[in-house]
Amino acid sequence: MEADHPLETAPGARLKKWRVGRGLSTAQVGREIGCTRLSVDRYEAGRMPKQPYLDRIVVMTDGEVTASDWLGKEAADVVAKRLASA
Repeated sequence: MEADHPLETAPGARLKKWRVGRGLSTAQVGREIGCTRLSVDRYEAGRMPKQPYLDRIVVMTDGEVTASDWLGKEAADVVAKRLASA
């Protein structure tokens, strides 16, 4: 079995694939998560969203794009531990 191309599995590419698969524009996604179309363009290009937007993306995509995708597994584990101890 052939491995996915790294750019196709990047979180921004996964967000774009999710959006396009549902026939949504970047403006529609931006309205849903409370940011601009330009911000969504930047997220899809690889920029990491700030925490509130990242949380909304995870919820909006029903976990198809996760915090672990953006942060990397180790960083996500650190964040989860901090949130659990707060």
